[in-house]
Amino acid sequence: MRSFTVRFFVSSLFLLLLSGPSLANQLEPFKATYTARFNGISVTATRKLTGQDDNWRLDFDTNTLFAHINEYSRFTRRDDQIIPYHYEYRRTGLGRDRGTILNFEPSKGMVLNVSNPERDLKGVSPHILDKVSYQLQLALDIAAGKETLQYEIADGKKVRKYTFAREGTETLVTPLGEIEVIKVRRVRNADSARETTVWFAPRWNYALVKLVQREENGKRYQISLTKLSIDGKKVTASQN
Repeated sequence: MRSFTVRFFVSSLFLLLLSGPSLANQLEPFKATYTARFNGISVTATRKLTGQDDNWRLDFDTNTLFAHINEYSRFTRRDDQIIPYHYEYRRTGLGRDRGTILNFEPSKGMVLNVSNPERDLKGVSPHILDKVSYQLQLALDIAAGKETLQYEIADGKKVRKYTFAREGTETLVTPLGEIEVIKVRRVRNADSARETTVWFAPRWNYALVKLVQREENGKRYQISLTKLSIDGKKVTASQN
C-alpha cells in the first residue's frame, strides 16, 4: 500500500508542478526549489531553465526515498509561442524503470515517439506542447495578460487538452517573504471533484509559489516554493 501511495504522489507531482519564472517579453535562466508532504512522504523538486536566444532547456527533477524522476524539454521561442523539439522523461525506482522520448516536427504535424513508434502522433496542431514546455507557456501567457489559457499536450500516446482560468489576485506569505500573486484554477469537467489551484508571483518573474490539489477522495496536498534564483541572483523577501 505504501508503494502505491508513493507512486501516486510522485506521479501527481510530476504532472502538476507547473512552471518556473518567465517574463512576457523575454526568458531568463532560473532555478526554483519546491517542497511538499503527502501522507508523511517528503518530496523535494527542482526546476531549472538554461539556455539563450532560440535554444532553451527546462529541467524537472524530484527525489524521494523510493524514486527519482527527471524530465526535460528542449525548445525554441517564436514571438510569444514556445515550440518544443525534444522531450525526455526518466523514472527510476518504484518497480520497473520507465522512460519516454519524443521528437516534435510541427511543420509536418507530427510528434515522433522514439520510445514506441506505434504511438507516433499525426495531424497534431502546430502549437502542440509537451508536459514540460506547456508549463512555461502558461506562465508566459499569464504574464502577457491573456485570458484564453488552453493548451494541447502530447503525453506520449495521445493529445490531452488543458484549460485554466484566472481567479484574481491575493497576497501570500512564503518562505521568501510576502508577495502578491495571481490565482489560477484548472478547469475540469463539471462532474469532476478534483480541484487544482496555482499561484504565480508577477514580481518574481511569474514563478509558481504554491499549488494545492484536492483529490476526489478528499485528500489534499500542497507544493510550496522554498528557494528561487533568477539569472544567477537569489530572490529574497527584500526584493519584493
